[in-house]
Parts: sequence; C-alpha cells; structure tokens
Amino acid sequence: MEIKNYEIRTQKLHKSERPLRIIMLSDLHDRLWGKDQSQLLQAIDGLSGDMVLCAGDMLLGREHAGVEHAVTLFKGLAKRRMPIFVGNGNHESRMRQQLGVYGRQYQQYAERLRNMGIHILENESFETTYGSMQLCIHGYEMPLKYYRKFCMLGYDEEDLEQRFGKPREDAFHILLAHNPVYFETYAQWGADLTLSGHLHGGIIRIPGIGGVITPQAKLFPKYDRGIFEKDGKYLVVSAGLGEHTVPIRIFNPPQLICIEIKGTGEDGISSKD
Repeated sequence: MEIKNYEIRTQKLHKSERPLRIIMLSDLHDRLWGKDQSQLLQAIDGLSGDMVLCAGDMLLGREHAGVEHAVTLFKGLAKRRMPIFVGNGNHESRMRQQLGVYGRQYQQYAERLRNMGIHILENESFETTYGSMQLCIHGYEMPLKYYRKFCMLGYDEEDLEQRFGKPREDAFHILLAHNPVYFETYAQWGADLTLSGHLHGGIIRIPGIGGVITPQAKLFPKYDRGIFEKDGKYLVVSAGLGEHTVPIRIFNPPQLICIEIKGTGEDGISSKD
C-alpha cells in the first residue's frame, strides 16, 4: 500500500487558518489489512486527518460476499472520533437496490455504520463548517446504467441538480462521486473537489502512459488515478485499497490518500468578495 499526499488551495478558507486534512478511502471491496484492519488503521493514524471521506465500493457486491472486514474498519475509525462520511459506489448501489439478489445485506450494513455515528450519504448532502469555510459534502449515487460494460452514455448536470440543486457559491463543495469518468460535468455543476475511485488505477499501468483498462472495458482511461484540475475545480481518483473479480495490480499499488486543503482567502474578507 502506498500513501499519496495531495494539496489543493481555495479562497473559501482564510490563509491564516490551519489546512483541512482529509483522509480518502475507496474501493476496499471488503479486503482485510492485518488483524482487525490494524495495518490500515495504523497508516491512517499517521496522517493526522480531520475527517474521513469514502468514495464508494467499500463492499463487494457479490452474493454472500460478506461485509465484516469493512465493518471492522469503520469500527476502528469510529474510535478515532473523526467525522466519517461515506458515499456509495456501484457495488453498494446494486446491493441496496436489488433486494431479490442480495437480500437486506446492505441495509443491515448501513444500519450498523449509522449506529456508530457514521454518515452514509445516499444522494444526500451534509453541511458543516471548518474554520471560516462553509463545507458541503454530497454523496452522489450515480444511476447504475452509467457503469455498464462496453458502454459510455452521455451525461449532463441534470441528475446532479435534481438531487442536490445548484451549489452555493459561498461554500466549498466536496462531491463523493464514485465514477470519475464524468469529471467535467461534476466540475461544471460546481463541485470544488470530487473524490472518485472505481477504475482501480487502470488495473495494469504502463510507466509513462498510465492505466490500461477500466472495469467498463475502456482502454487507457483519462482519469485513472491521481489528481486532476479543470478551471479551478479538482478531482482526486484513488486506485483503491482492494480488488475484485480479476485480482491483478501491475505497477499499480493500492492507495491510501491524504488531501490537504489550504486557504488563500484574506482574513475578514468573505469568499463572495
């Protein structure tokens, strides 16, 4: 497992204030990292984060696959007393929606997490503050049709606006959107920072070129892993912490990510000015 650190800047936080440190998790797929997730929890402790954000697919959407390794991780995180926000990926979405296949496995998992004080955002938003910054976290559950193999559907802002409305300009908006393919649309909608996973880093990586193939069988994806910027809006894509179906990683280690959001705003001047 590699630890990646990224830094972004915003005028919506005063430059004199302590940066916000976000621990980002994605695509665990119920993998175990040492006894009781000790290896992963120890690495998270070393990052001194202010909150944990999960970009989806912490579970493995397969009949009778189990959820205990993910639950064990969240139990350990809950003891750290950091705010934890969880968005759903395509694996959780199909488990939640297809009760005839998966039963109530997802619903029971979600209830256990909520009983720990963890926020699961199923097309929901959570508003809070960090210092002078108004912070809105949106958990976007993209319709499953956008995850089909051998298919790249057109996508615009309409679905995001129906679920979350138009973003307030005075707030910093973080979008938990598992599928990074549509970053341009997320940015156009108004997400200051989008957190994604799903592509597992392109599974196999060629040095100097990047990821080879996506789970939707698209070659050489543009947003495979790393940090991207468009018109002052950012996307961070995790290569994930686990695997499924084809457990292969070549030049593509699992990732734990820390994002530091630094302020550039002048004290006493609002972000509207």
